[in-house]
Amino acid sequence: MTLYVCGEALIDFVPTNIANNEIAYLPKPGGSPYNVALAASRVGYKTHFIGNISTDIFGDILYDHLTQNGVDCTLSERSDYPSTLAFVDYHLGEPRYAFFNQNSTNINLNPQLPQNMSQEGAFHVGSISLIEPPAVDRIISKALSVCHSHLLSIDPNVRVNLIPNRTNWLKTIQPVMEAASIIKLSDEDLNFIAPDMSPVQFAQNAIAGTDKLLIVTHGSDGATAFQNNHIIERDVPVVTIQDTVGAGDTLMGTILTWLLNKGITTPSKMANVTSNDLGQMLDYGVTAAALNCTKSGCNPPSQNDIETALASWY
Repeated sequence: MTLYVCGEALIDFVPTNIANNEIAYLPKPGGSPYNVALAASRVGYKTHFIGNISTDIFGDILYDHLTQNGVDCTLSERSDYPSTLAFVDYHLGEPRYAFFNQNSTNINLNPQLPQNMSQEGAFHVGSISLIEPPAVDRIISKALSVCHSHLLSIDPNVRVNLIPNRTNWLKTIQPVMEAASIIKLSDEDLNFIAPDMSPVQFAQNAIAGTDKLLIVTHGSDGATAFQNNHIIERDVPVVTIQDTVGAGDTLMGTILTWLLNKGITTPSKMANVTSNDLGQMLDYGVTAAALNCTKSGCNPPSQNDIETALASWY
């Protein structure tokens, strides 16, 4: 079984203090789907990244970082479009982003699936690659073509400053939200998508009567999983935080691999997930996310790192 991750690759410029209290920005490989692929590969799972990676200097950084970490990029296109750049600010606590994305590789992504694509596995999409055409229409078409054979997962990872029309965006992603076996949202995502709903109300509206899984992350307050009338909550282990970039993506990537390793490899097998499974899955995911936060930028832990921390923390 294989995990396919489709979406953007970009450079996060992360602030760091230098001499005389000045701030410099360090370039770090990133992008929500990119980070999900990295997190999954770091724990040893066979992972393909399906993206459009520039041939510019930033694209070389992005491509090399994935391949050096075991991600298969043979399904990714290399093009002359410019890389997307994102500058990160932490003055208000939670990260804020300034994106430079015009006519980028990510807007022009045209994903291609392998002809011999396995009949089981997972296909993950999300974030800013689901905003602008032509990429969003192409990605959604591919996602819907595999949603009956593969676990389809989506993390909208809302970036409000890139969404010109909330109503149109919600209408665009609705088919994937409905087809997905797994939906992951942060509190901020939920507030943008359904501002009048609590996580429980959204779960009742979006996944009630199905075997679908909804995961809602609450930053430093942990995460909650909803499935088949089960509501499982987990706190985040206490760590010394460097920054929170990629924490949610790390959780997403490691949770997908946990499910796949458990044998949950098709939508029909989601019915086999128990409440005990959900608890173990969240323990695994929030532990990985916490470990990621101890380093700068998205830097997911290895399988051994997670297992060592689980043995120590739980």
